[in-house]
Amino acid sequence: MEEWLTNFYKTEKQKMIENCIECGLCVKHCSIVDKTDLRDLPPKKIQKDCLDFLKNGSKNDTVYTKAFSCVECYKCVEGICPQGLNPMVMNEIIRSEYIKNSDLEDQYSNPKDYNSIHKILSSIQVSKEDYTKITSSSEKKSSKYVFFPGCNVYFQPEKILNALDIIDTITKDYAFVPGLDYCCGNNELYFGKIEKGEKNINTLVDKLASYNPETVIFWCPTCQCRFDKTVPIIKDIPFKVVSFSQFVSEHMEKLPIKEMPNTKVTLHEPCKSAYTGLDLTGTRDILNNIPGIQLIEMPRHGRNTSCCGSWCTLHLKDSSNKVKEERLQEAANTNADLLIDVCHFCHEFFSLEEKNYNYSIINYANLLAEVVGIKREDKHKKYKHWKDLDMIMKDAQEFIQQSPYSEKEIIEILCKVYEISL
Repeated sequence: MEEWLTNFYKTEKQKMIENCIECGLCVKHCSIVDKTDLRDLPPKKIQKDCLDFLKNGSKNDTVYTKAFSCVECYKCVEGICPQGLNPMVMNEIIRSEYIKNSDLEDQYSNPKDYNSIHKILSSIQVSKEDYTKITSSSEKKSSKYVFFPGCNVYFQPEKILNALDIIDTITKDYAFVPGLDYCCGNNELYFGKIEKGEKNINTLVDKLASYNPETVIFWCPTCQCRFDKTVPIIKDIPFKVVSFSQFVSEHMEKLPIKEMPNTKVTLHEPCKSAYTGLDLTGTRDILNNIPGIQLIEMPRHGRNTSCCGSWCTLHLKDSSNKVKEERLQEAANTNADLLIDVCHFCHEFFSLEEKNYNYSIINYANLLAEVVGIKREDKHKKYKHWKDLDMIMKDAQEFIQQSPYSEKEIIEILCKVYEISL
């Protein structure tokens, strides 16, 4: 199989070396650089160092911070570079070469692994029946729709189950492809594993296409963006792609919506969906069609929205937290009762801070499930707040007994994820 994506990155690297004029506009428009130690450096100097790295591998702290702080928000992907280059791809190339040619710890973890964090954590939050449901592909048959949740939402499995129940209310003509057996390739590309990412993309497209769908519904904004910007480099996509919120917003009349009297909400949308224009209205339409809800927009919203900062937390935690705190305070200034998030990653990053603000933080799919009468608890959020192994083990005991994993494996993951010391 020809390595289309690998060759693309090689070609893009050469284009950057030949065509980048070191204007620094991509740095100036970056969502995260001004929250890092690079904030006082001239953008042109930062860009020059990055270009020097591409030319001759010259490493320094500036290059590392610029590439590894990237939150992959897609803000710089279109309409920024006067030469038509893709600065986010430049960051991916730098990370890939940096990881290959240094002693940096490889923080990549494969959600497909039998004992992945995703699988173990998911298995103790839902019943054995529900765990099987969200980890098994539908039987092979033609379906109008296919729902694909992506991988990282498995930390919060009730969201997948809520989404499936909502889709099931709207239509029976759909199939399900689990996100732990298949991947959009983003995790691999972020951690510099381009060949592996390409293989995963090909496998996923073929699997989705095997159901002959008209439309594939993505839960994850990152998956949707990859299918818009990266996948077409490799192969044709024989189906339409929409977000879960776009799908639901088109079928709200089929849902038995209950009123939420006098509830003020503000919305934190996925930055990449907004910056690319892929989904600016789906969640807003849902919220505006729930009786009793008043949507109060934050100053930064739509194409002018803010990132949550979560993607750079592995490498630059302080910078990541600055972005988060700024956004959560912006939400607080609206005096809303609820902060509604869309992306599970944003929810993961925000939810622990709920105790510091006068609003509750809830994902839009869980809110929607609540107003149609579906009751499921956000256990991951609860456990993050508890940070108590005994309390978690007691609360999850029923599901732990049904889990395919040993108590030792489960405890190890709980301590790692919830930062619990034994």
